[in-house]
Formats: sequence, structure tokens, C-alpha cells
Amino acid sequence: MRILGAVFYRYLWVVFNIFLAYFYRYSRKNQTTGMENVPNDRPILLCSNHPNAFMDALMLGCTVGRRTWFLARSDVFRKKLLAKFLSFVGIIPIYRLLEGAENLSKNDETFEKCAAMLEENKAIMVFSEGLCIQERRLRKLKKGTARIAFSSEEKNDWKLNLTIIPVGMNYSATPWKFRKGLHIRFGKPLAVKDYEELYKKDKARAMNLFTRDLEERMAAELVIIDNKEDDKLVVQLEELLIPGWAKQEGIHPHNQKKTHRFTHQITHFLKEEEKEKDEHIKSLREKATDYFKKINTLKTRDWVIRKSAAGQLNWSNVIFNYFIFLLLSPVWLFGLITNFIPYKVPSIIADKIVKHIEWHASVNATMAVFLWQIYWLLQSLVVALVFRDWIILWSFMLAVPFTGAIAQELYVLLKKANGAARFLSAKNRVGELIQMRKEIVEESEMLRKKFPLQ
Repeated sequence: MRILGAVFYRYLWVVFNIFLAYFYRYSRKNQTTGMENVPNDRPILLCSNHPNAFMDALMLGCTVGRRTWFLARSDVFRKKLLAKFLSFVGIIPIYRLLEGAENLSKNDETFEKCAAMLEENKAIMVFSEGLCIQERRLRKLKKGTARIAFSSEEKNDWKLNLTIIPVGMNYSATPWKFRKGLHIRFGKPLAVKDYEELYKKDKARAMNLFTRDLEERMAAELVIIDNKEDDKLVVQLEELLIPGWAKQEGIHPHNQKKTHRFTHQITHFLKEEEKEKDEHIKSLREKATDYFKKINTLKTRDWVIRKSAAGQLNWSNVIFNYFIFLLLSPVWLFGLITNFIPYKVPSIIADKIVKHIEWHASVNATMAVFLWQIYWLLQSLVVALVFRDWIILWSFMLAVPFTGAIAQELYVLLKKANGAARFLSAKNRVGELIQMRKEIVEESEMLRKKFPLQ
């Protein structure tokens, strides 16, 4: 059973690496920082924030080369069949007060199981906040991570060499949406053995110090917006500022590994200016809200105004984009027909059944991964039975994923062309929107210079 579980895990690892990388514009090479901090020769606890439900475990597991196990809240284990499957793929139940105080004692068994796994040099994910909330903040860490770490080392006479890796899962502002970004950061490791002497003298103090140190290191790997009222403003300023800053430095604006510091600069100068002139930030917040409200009425995006201000947008560009779409419309149509059901149906189902936004991407993407494979195989079977030709079959099987990706890009191209056309048609609004954007950008640039990020 253990061998079968390992084989099935590797299958999931490969499949999710392919599909979820496309879902989030993600690759280990370009969208991760600090992979050198993850050792392969010792037991580790990967301690991460938890904004995106099951997707956090999937993306982190896909990123780390070695097999990982992770803790999940116990209420998902209530159904016996599901519980067996979750255990089979390496998920361990953790009992929280929310699931009933009478169950908390069962965590002793969970901690024992974790210790045994760490003795076998395994890697375990722990979402140390104990909650899943889709915010760009880090909540106070629970003590469960410290209990697992210290009890495991104590049980092994402090010779386990257990290493704690702080992890920051940095999604874009809308992680439930298709083709958004993700940047995973692995921070400087913590060695549990460093707390041995203090733990032997004062267990509570050692665990509190460890938890504080871990929290600080996790926070260092995250974009954190201190003031909840600035959540929307940060998203708006990211859209307004990062493309320009990225262009200045010759980097791609979608590469969150390289633009991570730009978002840090935005959150930093907002935080510092609020200390001095809170009214200034309130005014900036109002201007940005008004600006985006007006471009939304035109059903367009900020990039249109940005390119228009730079003299890079005209009817020739729009007509050329329409021509490209028309030229490649047969590819778009084939990709649409052969991929539409696994692309659209999971999203519709997620919209209907998901009550908390944190679970939307997990339900949508996971369902799409398996539905796409089934749909692809069924279509291929039909092609095989109809044509009975290996060349046609293999050509079809290869064409489906590639044309699906092309169809998605052509759809984006069409949306951009439509947005640009609507904007160019609204001549009376062009000057007003360009001026509004210019004022917001200039104020932000002033704050960036006033409060440089160290």
C-alpha cells in the first residue's frame, strides 16, 4: 500500500505541476525564491501561511521536489471513504477547537504520527496560522507547530536535526481567478536544536520564542498590508505602477518573483505616510477608487489608458489585433470546442457550491485537472474509433492542449481589442482619464522617493 501511495502521489505531482502551473502562470524556476533553503538530507517542517485552502498544499507540494505530507483540519475526515483516501495520499488530520474541544486530545496521536514520520527523514507541511483567510496578512501563529517540532526532537534525544522552513505563499490579489500569479518564497531555516538548552529549562518560554522567531521569518517572506482599508488601494496601485516600474528595469510585469519588491514598496510607503498624514492616503484612496470606477464604466482596463497616454494606442493596433484573431479563428474554434467543458464547467460548479472564496480555486482547479484528462481521453477514443489511424490520433491528442492554450491567449487578445476599441470610441473621456491616472502615479512616485525601502 505504501508503494502504491508513493506511485499515486508521483502521478498527482506530475499532473498538478503541469495543470496548476498553467492555472497560475507559475514555474519553479521563475516564480520561487529561496529553494536552496530546502534541504533534502534531513526531516523538515514547511511552515506556511494559508490564504487559499487546499491550493496552498497543492502548489507547495508541486514546488518541493521531495514528497511532502501535510496537516488538514479534521472535519474533512468525517466520511470514512474520504478519510481513507486522504490518508492514502499523505494527509494527516489536525483537530482544532472549532471542531470540538472534546477532540483536541486526539492531536496527541497526530503529533506522535508526525514524530514517527520525521524520524524517517520526511517532509511535512504545517499551516501554522491554523486558519484559512484570503488576506495579505499573517495572523498570530498557533502553538501546534512548536509542539510538533519540540516533541519530535525531545523524543529523539535532540538528535533528529529537524529543520523548520518558513514559507510565504504570495498570490496575486485575486487568487481564485484563472491565469493569475503566484510567488513562493522559502525563508532562512530555523534549527529546532538551537532552542534545546532553553527548552530544558523552561518549555513554555522556548516554545513562545520559537513561535515568535518563526512568525518573524514567515512575515519577511510575505507581502503584508497592515491596514485592512488599504487592501483595495494596494491592488489598484499594483495595476497602475508595476508595469511602468517593471519596464524601467527591463523585467516582465507578470514575473512576481521580480516584482515582489515593487508591491513591498507600495505597502511600505502607504504604511509610512499613514503615520504622518493619514488624510493624504485617504485622498489617494478616493482618487484611485474614482479612477477605476470610471474606467470600469467603459468596460476597459488601466493598460488601455497607460498605452494611450504613451501614444502607443490607436485604431491601427486595434484593427491589427482583430485581424490576428480572425486569421487564427480556426485554431481558436478547435481549441474552444475540445477544451470548453473542462474549462468552464468546474468554474460554474465552484461558483454555485463554494460558500467561502478561499475554496474557489481549490474546487475549480482540482475538478478541472481531472475532468480535462477524462474529456481528453474520451475525445481521443472517439477519434480513434472513427478514423482508425495512429497519425490522426496522435496529432489530435497533441493538438488539444496546445490549441486550448492558444485559444485562451486569443480570447485575451480579443478582450483587449474590444476594451481598446471602447476606449478610443469614448473620445470625450480620454483626456480626463489620462489626467486622473497621471496625478495618482505622480503622488505615488513622490511617496516612493520619500519613503525608500531599505
